[in-house]
Amino acid sequence: MQAPLSNPIVLIDSECIFCNYWGNFILKYDKSKRILISVPNSKIGREIMNKSQDVADIEKTILFKKDDQIHQYSDAVLQLIIQMNNIFLYPLLIGYLIPKKVRNWMYLEVSKRRKKLMTNQCHISNLRENERFIL
Repeated sequence: MQAPLSNPIVLIDSECIFCNYWGNFILKYDKSKRILISVPNSKIGREIMNKSQDVADIEKTILFKKDDQIHQYSDAVLQLIIQMNNIFLYPLLIGYLIPKKVRNWMYLEVSKRRKKLMTNQCHISNLRENERFIL
């Protein structure tokens, strides 16, 4: 049974092991059990990306859609933490105290190096087997 598409959805780069690791992290620690994971080249991914002219290149960021709002860069991460409803992750919300320009700069610096950070391919296949991974 697939979760409703009205649920929050995160789009991750399907080729990136680092992104897929974080997809698995979300599924494991999401206490709300509502967040869906997808990729930009899926039907739902294309719909989300077409709804906003302000969406960045998916190679640089994850996208997080909740209701009719699309978040990217550090805002996507912070909104995900809120939606995961996991009190152990709430200390990370201190990120809101950092100016958005600085947060996004840090996010992009990690993003540039993300494909070099991880080499374990198993994260991709594990994610695709989860019922909350949608296409």
